[in-house]
Amino acid sequence: MNQGFIPPHGGYEALHSYQKSLIIFIATYYLAGKWVRMGSRTRDQMEQSARSGKQNIVEGSLASATSKKTEIHLTKVARASIGELHEDFKDFLRLHQLPIWHKEDARMLAIRALGHEQATYESYQPYIESNDPEIVGNVMVCLCAQAGYLLDQQIRELEQAFLSEGGIRERMTHARLEARGEAQSAMLPACPLCGKPMRRRTARQGANVGKPFWGCSSYPDCRGTRKVEE
Repeated sequence: MNQGFIPPHGGYEALHSYQKSLIIFIATYYLAGKWVRMGSRTRDQMEQSARSGKQNIVEGSLASATSKKTEIHLTKVARASIGELHEDFKDFLRLHQLPIWHKEDARMLAIRALGHEQATYESYQPYIESNDPEIVGNVMVCLCAQAGYLLDQQIRELEQAFLSEGGIRERMTHARLEARGEAQSAMLPACPLCGKPMRRRTARQGANVGKPFWGCSSYPDCRGTRKVEE
């Protein structure tokens, strides 16, 4: 039976990429207010990138019902915004002449481990609200890298789903054909032997050659027939 062509959509709060981007959004606004001069272009850009990363995940998820292409596009915009922010926090460390920790550094591993759970802002709060700019910058570099990785995975999955399932037009066409097939089946007589829909056929031999009759759609597995009522 046709289940409709509008797929489940929304539910962005369950996406790991959204959860991570929300932490980044809150942290960026806090840190920009603490470490970056009010009114500076850098501050504006960082806050805009943080909001764009989060908001485009939301909008993409909501758009998924009617346009997979739009969902993919908006998710890519989110990825680009997080990428820009990632570089901004690296620049923050560079400008303070502080090291960017290697991903295998024990301190970075401790931060990365927090991402294995369903982390919230509070999970990272001691690092984010530290007065040590080296810790602050590196926790944000780590968070942006994790969010970027999650978005890359999400984009690949969305593209694969689009290739295999199509978009709204393909689903609408499939739904129309399915509904048409169900309507046609409802008007067809049922096979007296197996109950499946029958097909109108023409006898090719015997006493009724050239005359129409109803034959089972499962022929030759089922040989049920009915007369065509004129």
